[in-house]
Amino acid sequence: MPLSACQYCGRQNDSGAQFCSDCGKPLTKAAAARAAVAAGGGGGGGLVSRTSGPGLEGNAPTDAPCPVCGSVVTSPGAGGLDRRLIPDRRADHSLTLVLVSELATELARFERKHAATTIGRTEGDVQFPEDQFLSPLHAKLVWEEGRLEVRDLGSRNGTWVFLEAPYRLADGDLILIGSQVLRFKRLGYPGPHTAEADATKRMGSMVPSADIATLTQLRTDGSSRDVIQLSPGRDIHIGRERGDWIFPYDPSMSAQHATVRSEDADFVLVDDHSRNGVAIAARGAMPLQHGSRIMVGDKLLRVELPAAAPIPA
Repeated sequence: MPLSACQYCGRQNDSGAQFCSDCGKPLTKAAAARAAVAAGGGGGGGLVSRTSGPGLEGNAPTDAPCPVCGSVVTSPGAGGLDRRLIPDRRADHSLTLVLVSELATELARFERKHAATTIGRTEGDVQFPEDQFLSPLHAKLVWEEGRLEVRDLGSRNGTWVFLEAPYRLADGDLILIGSQVLRFKRLGYPGPHTAEADATKRMGSMVPSADIATLTQLRTDGSSRDVIQLSPGRDIHIGRERGDWIFPYDPSMSAQHATVRSEDADFVLVDDHSRNGVAIAARGAMPLQHGSRIMVGDKLLRVELPAAAPIPA
């Protein structure tokens, strides 16, 4: 079947598709017009499919637009209700994006009152033309059922969401600690070693326990540099001066910056009250709240939300 590439994220879609099955952007002019109507003139021009972000607990699978027609196919929720009939609990879609410096001083404010807001270097509702780390169309913030979410639009450098609570890592997660980009990878438990044909045993290093995951330091070209092994029952501390993995050459990292905590067979990322925080690259939709910080390109943005109106009884 012929395929057509999305001009925003590069995903190959069926030739008859109206919307990209990955980033949700329209693939045709007709789809773009339909999306603009659906967004209520809020910019961005695309429907967002909401999925649970990696490592986020309690987020049930949510609805996504059909990649062919763009219609939202809903599944019955509790009590068999069609969620399209449930009113948005927050009628006010106001939000403010505050551009802040490395010293946390306010540089600019962007007031938005639409259901969707896009950010990019040369496209979008909020643009930063001088930021060479920003993709032409980079990220999208959208209100869904009274909750604000952010989604990366297939950008080159990702959209980073700073942690506000411990975060359970999922395979493939990208982590930003100081100026270091680290990739978390699951290895699984090793199986029994098969005996050699001549019954000779192999020599190897003595290790305290099985290594079931890794953290890999990534260079700017995406290649691997240093790797640290993760095993059950062992916490890993990361910092500039103290810890199991030290980066003395990174001035943006705190003396002890973060901990990867072992919890049974899972690993939980914790910010150790660092100066610059710990961020996760958005995969799917990630929820935001008042005070959340995101980084797009080299721009740090703080989200300010108005107080939600009381819900009528």
